[in-house]
Amino acid sequence: MRREIGQIPGAIERLLAASADDLRDVAAAVVEARPAWIMIAGRGTSDHAGVYAQYLLETQLGVPTGLVKPSVTTVYEAELAWSGGLVLAISQSGQSPDVVGVMAAARRAGALTVAIVNEPHSPLAAAARWTLRCHAGRELAVPATKTYVAELTVLAALVATLRPRSDVAAGLSGLPGALRTTIALAREWLDGPGEPAVRALAEADRALLVSRGFNVATALELALKLKETCGLFAEAYSTADFAHGPLVLAQPAVPTLAIRPDGPMGAHVDAALAAVAARGGRTTVIGGPETAGRDDALSLPHSLPEALTPILFVVPGQLLVEATAVRRGISPDAPDGLGKVTLTR
Repeated sequence: MRREIGQIPGAIERLLAASADDLRDVAAAVVEARPAWIMIAGRGTSDHAGVYAQYLLETQLGVPTGLVKPSVTTVYEAELAWSGGLVLAISQSGQSPDVVGVMAAARRAGALTVAIVNEPHSPLAAAARWTLRCHAGRELAVPATKTYVAELTVLAALVATLRPRSDVAAGLSGLPGALRTTIALAREWLDGPGEPAVRALAEADRALLVSRGFNVATALELALKLKETCGLFAEAYSTADFAHGPLVLAQPAVPTLAIRPDGPMGAHVDAALAAVAARGGRTTVIGGPETAGRDDALSLPHSLPEALTPILFVVPGQLLVEATAVRRGISPDAPDGLGKVTLTR
């Protein structure tokens, strides 16, 4: 897992270099179809990429975007009016039968269908009209790390192709360098100021993760990683929802990890952190330049727009999870009872 996290900058560099033609073809198809809505299908980690896509596509393209409920198609066998929209499926393996079933049904019903996959010869790629590859290479550890970051980058690259004058497009080429810097800083932090955060998570039986906006996806993904990799009960919330009840879960024995973007969303995260601290909770923050000087923060000196920060901020979190698993005496590469590919119907 640690080695594959280290491969992320190279994988993203490879993806950006190899995907231009495919991205132009898919973007042209989207422009021609002019979808009135977008629906995204995925499971697990890929579902969290879908949450990122909701924020990204709605803020950058202005198209209402939602998440598919695959069982409506595969278990309840309902026929949906897919025509007129874009159905985007995200999967590392491209093998889960329920996501493949949604893609096939949507294509038959007249939707524009696009699959984002790491395995180009998978059933999902075959079911979709268009395919965008992650180019992440083989991933051996059960927890998805570089493939998740690649999924987010494919989504951002598609938006950049559709909106070439956007902040997303301007920031895309800087991602590999920013990721290399982030990994170096995160490793240094984990060996020093971040060691208490590792210890707190390793000794806890519960954890909370919070963010807002684009990085809700980051909180959800890292909560999943803590569950599957460390056997830790971890729950993630938008800070807006956190204030509506789950705040009572914040206690001295429950560490809280916050993903804090700079700008207006950061102020909302700060309010949640203050509320946690008032209840005696321990906080750890992964954030941008505005977090510099905080004793509890890993501050990353980047110049990326907020829409690209989930690609950056999840990586220190992945390294934190890996270190926590090792501290708990658990193999981060092969969590007990889990396999690399999960097939749901």
